[in-house]
Amino acid sequence: MGHEVTADRLTGVLIGAACADALGAGYEFGRPVPPERPVTMRGQGMFTAGEWTDDTAQLLAIAIAAADGHDLGSMAGEDAAAKNMLDWYYSPARLKDIGIHSSAVFGIVATVSSDDLSDRFREVAKAKEKRSPGSSGGNGALMRTAPVAMAMWQQPERMVRAALRLASMTHADDLSSQACAVWCIAIRAALILDDSSDTAALAAAVDADVARLLPDNSDYWRAVLREAYGTSPTDYYDFRPSNGYCVTTLRAAWGAVTGTPVPVDQPGRHLRLATEAAVRGGGDTDTVACVAGALLGALWGYTAVPLQWRRRVFGWPGMRDADLVRVADAIHRGGVDPSSWPRAAHQPYSGWHGTDALAVHPHDDGVVLSGIHAAYGLLPIPGERIDAVVSLCRVGTADLDHFGVSAEDHIEVRLIDTASPADNPNLQLVMEEAADAVAAFRAEGKRVLLHCVAAHSRTPSVGALYAVRHRGIDPTVALEQVCNALPAASPNPALVASVRPA
Repeated sequence: MGHEVTADRLTGVLIGAACADALGAGYEFGRPVPPERPVTMRGQGMFTAGEWTDDTAQLLAIAIAAADGHDLGSMAGEDAAAKNMLDWYYSPARLKDIGIHSSAVFGIVATVSSDDLSDRFREVAKAKEKRSPGSSGGNGALMRTAPVAMAMWQQPERMVRAALRLASMTHADDLSSQACAVWCIAIRAALILDDSSDTAALAAAVDADVARLLPDNSDYWRAVLREAYGTSPTDYYDFRPSNGYCVTTLRAAWGAVTGTPVPVDQPGRHLRLATEAAVRGGGDTDTVACVAGALLGALWGYTAVPLQWRRRVFGWPGMRDADLVRVADAIHRGGVDPSSWPRAAHQPYSGWHGTDALAVHPHDDGVVLSGIHAAYGLLPIPGERIDAVVSLCRVGTADLDHFGVSAEDHIEVRLIDTASPADNPNLQLVMEEAADAVAAFRAEGKRVLLHCVAAHSRTPSVGALYAVRHRGIDPTVALEQVCNALPAASPNPALVASVRPA
């Protein structure tokens, strides 16, 4: 076990949950999806493709409170989260989806103003449970749990207390609150796990932490996790209580994470496969997937989340992938810095050389390869029109506005020009996803700008891999010809190996 949490993993919690929720939204209340049928980011009911549900909306209400600097373990932090949750309830987004139990609680809370908003929530939740005993065990609190672990992983005892209290705001049920604490413990263990592919080590760490942090209830929860370890989410489709119940949701999500084999060649693909497995389980697919996605993001990081999911995901409060990155970054930094990435309007690269690199891809004239000057509009683009941009470096929030492309047509890829494996988790996966993103844009008839800072290493490597995977070019030939088009190109060995494996 290590004790440092990277920005990649912490961001992965938020993006993993949101993308999984949006993926599951297209299958909610359906039967299990057989293995031969693909799971796609599709719409259903009032939700369009890529749109997250109330699960992520309420999760974000808590995450935004933490990003704004509130201590989630304090009354002020609880009240800030409660206020954000009410903001969601007052919005049109709530009309698309809200659980029956949560609707009853929110509806009463919303009629009375109160300074101690979180306590007001708890009073209403307790009264509702007293009127209807046994009605508060749904998964509506569990689905929003992840930000507590994101913000408080360094203080596990306080993290558990905060999870219990934030859960009880809407669900006056001990098992519901404890399920939230257990899942925070699991996310924390995943965040600091040394080997993401070792789900047995993850399970052992969670088992020990549950025993330590929830001593009064540990026997029950350790048994639940041991029983669910290695199972399939489909095992819980006809389960009683259903997978809309907090404990069954936890079982199904834990089964998705621990029962989905980790690919040997590209371990990071486990995130996609396990998320899809959560959706394939049927029933309450968006919530099971959202809960599983948060843990998978903690295990594998933001870099393991499929780019095509990130490209399409959106929802309340008017956010997309890049906005979620900003929320996660503020939690990771412990505050907001508007002067630097990912919030600054401009990302400067004044000290770099070769930023004026520019060429048309030798195997596809619909792909332009460049450094940052062309991306920032400081050089004319060959053929003029650009419909989509794949950025292999950080850019400012306004740096690409001159292209006029939609948010869905700009993908920012986390890729660092270094040969150190620690700097590029999931390197092969990221490279292939970036090359495939170029291909996806081209299949839509879009003219693509593929760029990094100086087109020295990242751009020629991804450009060559695109030629290999989608134009049928030999890897050695692809690297040679792309580098010839960009005379200053000299990809580092790690990136070369991802194009031309040994």
